[in-house]
Amino acid sequence: MTDAPWHDADRADEVVEVGPWRFVLRGAEIADVTHRGVTVLRAIRFVTRDHDWRTADDTVVRRSVEVHDDVPSAHIRIDATSGYDGDPVLDYRLDLALDGGTVHVDAVGTTTTAFRRNRIGLVVLHPPTLAGTPFTTRHTTAPPTEHTFPVWIAPHQPATDVVGYAWTVDGIDVDVSLAGDGFEMEDQRNWTDASFKTYSTPLSEPFPVALDAGTAIHQSVTLACGPSGAPRPGGTASPATDLTLLDGAPSTPAHTPPTIQLLAASAPAAARPDAHALAHRVPILVEPVLGDPNVAAVLASARRDAGGAPLDVRFVTDDPALLRAAIDDVLASGPVVRIGAFDPSTHVTTPALQRALRAAVAAHGDDLGVVVGTRAHFTELNRTIELYRDWDGPLTFSVTPQMHDRSRAQVTESVRMQRWVVSSASRLAAGRPLHVGPVTLRPRFNAVATSPRRTVTDASVTAGYGPQFVPDATDPEQHSAAAAAWFAAAVEALTVPGVASVTLAEAWGPRGTPRRKGVGGAFRSVGPISA
Repeated sequence: MTDAPWHDADRADEVVEVGPWRFVLRGAEIADVTHRGVTVLRAIRFVTRDHDWRTADDTVVRRSVEVHDDVPSAHIRIDATSGYDGDPVLDYRLDLALDGGTVHVDAVGTTTTAFRRNRIGLVVLHPPTLAGTPFTTRHTTAPPTEHTFPVWIAPHQPATDVVGYAWTVDGIDVDVSLAGDGFEMEDQRNWTDASFKTYSTPLSEPFPVALDAGTAIHQSVTLACGPSGAPRPGGTASPATDLTLLDGAPSTPAHTPPTIQLLAASAPAAARPDAHALAHRVPILVEPVLGDPNVAAVLASARRDAGGAPLDVRFVTDDPALLRAAIDDVLASGPVVRIGAFDPSTHVTTPALQRALRAAVAAHGDDLGVVVGTRAHFTELNRTIELYRDWDGPLTFSVTPQMHDRSRAQVTESVRMQRWVVSSASRLAAGRPLHVGPVTLRPRFNAVATSPRRTVTDASVTAGYGPQFVPDATDPEQHSAAAAAWFAAAVEALTVPGVASVTLAEAWGPRGTPRRKGVGGAFRSVGPISA
């Protein structure tokens, strides 16, 4: 990323218009594909995911565009590299051939070094405005099946064993054919992405897979569009695109706004601002990992961040007995607004942890606030909601826009998807309050890593802890005016009836809340904001 907020660093967008087609070349991505003015795909891109599901950074080496308006036709070639932390792992080439009503994208990749991958290949992004639209899925051997792009965010894959799709949107018949691997679809709104995603290498296949240098990958996607004689309902005209019309969506115009909280800072202690600069006077959310030697230091640092305000303590543990003892200790140390607990592997509140939280309420009284759910993405809450069937208290999940992509479009479009997410979460909560957050620009931990968690040996937080040691957890634009505006917009998007609190970024440090200058009114309740 460059100094410009969420700038797509490869090169400026290039618009290509050929006959009825229009699309944007955004780095190595073929984006915003329209036919006769109707959006048919969000994007076609080539993606490399390593053994921890980290998405590789792509660098365009060269790009050539040949357009013949008289035919109409076009040929586009994109050569690019994929790598991690500046080290390339793969070279690939995209060849796009456009002829009349058909676009064919051929992708060939070759690994340049040995590494472990969870997935490599083409992805097709479908616009979220297709929610409610019927589509047909073609399969490898089975007969075609009928589906509908989900209105409420789908916890699991809407389509599997995919070799092609067909649907109609605003009078345009759309057909997508896929080759070179197995494909399936997921609802990326779970992670606040503005898309349904069809990707290669089904999750049912084992991962990670070790690859040698020189391993070749060859996949293709063919998109065919034309006018429809009998438009089907849905698409960009679907009521599902209007959140106020979603069945069961919050609609009460007047409600108590959520409490704004901050996340405890995890940066090295020497970077801590003076006490005056930290006078936020809002609850501080902190996530001690029970069993680590620094639990006391993490809680003490959070107390300093809070400056007398209460803590919202979410313990990470799989040991109910250890949790009960930790709750007793933290309640004796100062004001606490809320207690939660999450398993370190699944990142959700297991039934055993729920029982321990109920026991804490029984021991300390009904005034003890408790919360269950997930410390990870809405995805995990969506997929495990049955775990909380007998829980009548608040639920929680966190929000981050850059799980799959760091582009400018991804970050900005995630705000609208946050409203979809919180509306879907409200439906799942069925009247139970929601505590949303932390809301962070980058993931503060890797919820899907296959690598072992980093071992903590230091009982202090002198060098920092948690997110301080997570690769890619710090966004270079964290303290920009654009980030300040993004956080303010996120608060507005997440402020719906039933949301009791929204926790934002860390109280200070490289992952801290942006400076107050340029921040909208939604941040005023946070108090003085310090870099």
